Amino acid sequence: MNDTRPGMQALPKTSALALSIAPATCSPDCHSYHAIWGFMRLFGNLPAVANDHAFMLSAIDTAIEAGARKVLVSGSADHGVLAYVIAAFDNAGVRPDITVIDQCGTPLAVCSAYAREHGHTIKTHACDALTYFGGPFDLIVAHNFLNFFSPDARVTLVRNWAALLVENGCMINLSAVKENVPERVLRFPPEKAEELAERMCDARRASAHSGLISEEEMRHLVHDYCARRNSWAIPDIESLTAPFLNNGFVFDTPPRVDQLASRPGRKRVGIIARRA
Repeated sequence: MNDTRPGMQALPKTSALALSIAPATCSPDCHSYHAIWGFMRLFGNLPAVANDHAFMLSAIDTAIEAGARKVLVSGSADHGVLAYVIAAFDNAGVRPDITVIDQCGTPLAVCSAYAREHGHTIKTHACDALTYFGGPFDLIVAHNFLNFFSPDARVTLVRNWAALLVENGCMINLSAVKENVPERVLRFPPEKAEELAERMCDARRASAHSGLISEEEMRHLVHDYCARRNSWAIPDIESLTAPFLNNGFVFDTPPRVDQLASRPGRKRVGIIARRA
């Protein structure tokens, strides 16, 4: 791969690793998600964290300049968010103390392997982010994570993030806001699932990395992933920002809002919040 954005060149190796260990380290509910996620990125069907490249690097750079050293990555589908954290610290010439948490051991193993490849040792914990207790941290980074939680659980999660941060610690959060949709959203209805499977198969055939996964296995994983990929909709920006403002965070700069022209009613919102 010629893509130089953080973590992209590692995708062949990390995708193969996740696929190989997922049967042993995933639950049935997340097996297809973690087994296929890297391939969706590798074969160009999912921008994921790279979609927010400039914002992520700028926000983490600013936190490092303010003195952040102890970092929590809260929730992880693969090494994607971690790659941005490591890249920013490497660019700054500063050694971080990084912890990654997720309920599943698969992305944690992928993160550990990626960190080792890049000269870092990280801590990982397989746990529920709602009840995780550690730190305190100077910086917490979460990407497309709040959408996994109900409105009440989102409040609990943000409250826990506040408790995990030092005074004036930084929270970087990227979330999708989806207007005029049901509270629970199936990301890929059956017809969209088949379209995704076809795109994935076409991209696999054209890829130099087609040998990493068979077409049959990929189709099965894509369809199972799509059938299970429910998320909680955040209906407006106020619903996203209120849990932060009500739990001791302040915004020194307004949230960054990107309207997706191809998907009316959907916005990507980047928050940089400080625990007062």
